[in-house]
Amino acid sequence: MSVINNAHSGSHIPSLIFVDRLLNRNIIKSSEFISIKSIISQNSPDSLFIDEMKDNEGNFKIKDNPKKKLPETLQFWIKQGLWDSSTEGIKAFSALSNDFNIHARIVRSVFNKTYDLHTGSSIEPLIRGMCLFLAIEEITFSGGVFFKHTEIPTISARYMPERSKDGTRLSMNPDDRRRFAEFGLLLGFMEKINKDKYVVDPTRLIKIFLYDIFSETSGDSISIHDFIKRLNSQVPIFDGGKYRVEIEALMQSKKIDWLPSPSHTLSKSLSHALYRLNLENHIYLDRLSDSLDAVSLPLPNGETRTVSHIRIVGGK
Repeated sequence: MSVINNAHSGSHIPSLIFVDRLLNRNIIKSSEFISIKSIISQNSPDSLFIDEMKDNEGNFKIKDNPKKKLPETLQFWIKQGLWDSSTEGIKAFSALSNDFNIHARIVRSVFNKTYDLHTGSSIEPLIRGMCLFLAIEEITFSGGVFFKHTEIPTISARYMPERSKDGTRLSMNPDDRRRFAEFGLLLGFMEKINKDKYVVDPTRLIKIFLYDIFSETSGDSISIHDFIKRLNSQVPIFDGGKYRVEIEALMQSKKIDWLPSPSHTLSKSLSHALYRLNLENHIYLDRLSDSLDAVSLPLPNGETRTVSHIRIVGGK
């Protein structure tokens, strides 16, 4: 079942963060595994889930849905490989695991597997949504359109077919909207610009992979095309990435007048992220005079920047 659907396993982000924090604190003290049974029994007593309503026999009802959140979250993210697991239980992979790198660890565990975006209904709806929203030019800083989480199903339905050939739901429904926005913030492909409006900006997501990208080269500079290719080898949701191309084809089948960015122009979401990483002093954006493979980066306020190479600040 879909990780972005509030009723399904893996979707409860507070439980995910709670368990992760518990394991991170434990690994500092001990390298032992913690049994799943003890995590559940010690952190979700029945008293937490007592409803204000009584049943026909006069006993207070138990709220079944909240009671399932913690065990479902545990099982879902164990299967995704977020934590080290054995027959004894689970533990954090490293004493370096913490609240600040949880988004990077989740992203790496998610994209450590191969998915069929046409048929999958677990992690796949999240990946489909990521590709879709990264491809829509209007909902970026350059596009200038900011959206509420309540508008996510409408945006999805505008660009994505409702179902695939085998009946798998492709567009998001109202039950997906809040969790998708929350995962967008958690994983770093969206930002919140005020109390209730979001914008697509994958800067924090791309930052996770900067070391991986530049560790494959002998120097500290690579072409923009190699940068994007290496980025997509880690998380293939950006311009030209495998998953992105699949979703763009679905978008064109739904909205025939929609077109992806031209070959020598980056999408507005990727352009903004690279420019922001430049402004934050993580990378330099260079234009070499003799380069024939430069690309255009559309930026806010109608500006455009031409880039042929990217350097990492300070070298490797």
